[in-house]
Order: sequence, then C-alpha cells, then structure tokens
Amino acid sequence: MEKILGYRVKLLDRLKDQPAELEATINAIPEPEWQLRQDATGRTIHQIVAHIRDVEVLAFVPRFQLFLTEAQPFFEPFSSHTWSAADYQPAEPMAKMLAEFAQARAKVWELMQPLTPQDWSRTALHPPSGRRTAQWWAERIYVHAQDHLNEIRRAG
Repeated sequence: MEKILGYRVKLLDRLKDQPAELEATINAIPEPEWQLRQDATGRTIHQIVAHIRDVEVLAFVPRFQLFLTEAQPFFEPFSSHTWSAADYQPAEPMAKMLAEFAQARAKVWELMQPLTPQDWSRTALHPPSGRRTAQWWAERIYVHAQDHLNEIRRAG
C-alpha cells in the first residue's frame, strides 16, 4: 500500500506542475509561430492549447466534481478532439488560455487532495471507457495534457 500511496503523491505533484510546464513550453516558442506550427492533424499550437484548456475546464473539472458528489456517477461520452472546435477563437490571447487551464487544473488538484484510499478506488461509468476509478481519471487528466504538450513540442 505504501507504494501506491507514494505513486499517488507523485501523480498529484505532476498534475500540479503541468500548467507551468505547458506555459514554459509555449513561452519558448516565438509568438508568431503559435498560429503557424501544426501537429500531425493540422492543428496549430494555439488550437492545441485551446483544446487542452477546453477539455480541462468543460469536461475534467465538472466530471471530477460529479465523481466526488454522486454515489454512482455517470459521465456522458464526448469526442474530445472535435467537441470544442466549433467554439475555437483564433484571436483568443494565449495568456488567457494558459491562465484558465492553470485555474482549472488547480481546482482538480484541490478536489484530489483530500481523497482517501477508498475515494481513489471509487468508480464512475463513462460508456466509451467503462467503469473507471478516481485514480484512472487522475491519470487520464494528466496524460491528456501531456500527450498534447508532446505534440506541441513536435509541431514543426
């Protein structure tokens, strides 16, 4: 049990540090390139950051709140790569998107801080993924942003 508790502490640390890592990565790229560099699917760095923020704000925060307040939470499925594309704002300031992502992530982190070992093992049903634990969702939240952070680093 000690190993799993240590793993969870490290996971929470990584979740907490990720917004600063994203901001540092973005700040290392010249601003004019935010709308020019693209990932393998043709999304610009600006679009990727908007997507990361949108999923965190509109999906992960509300879902984790449900996770903690409902006995048998059910999460509606969504297509995470297309569901916010219609609302994309190319002129939205990068600093605003990064700040909103950081705020949402801080909220998720705060929600996770008081979790007991039993809470980490609670489940929610998400039809595409099945019944998943709080730990799985914490890992998914981290991996989602990390995968896109790696796309930004590879965008050329």
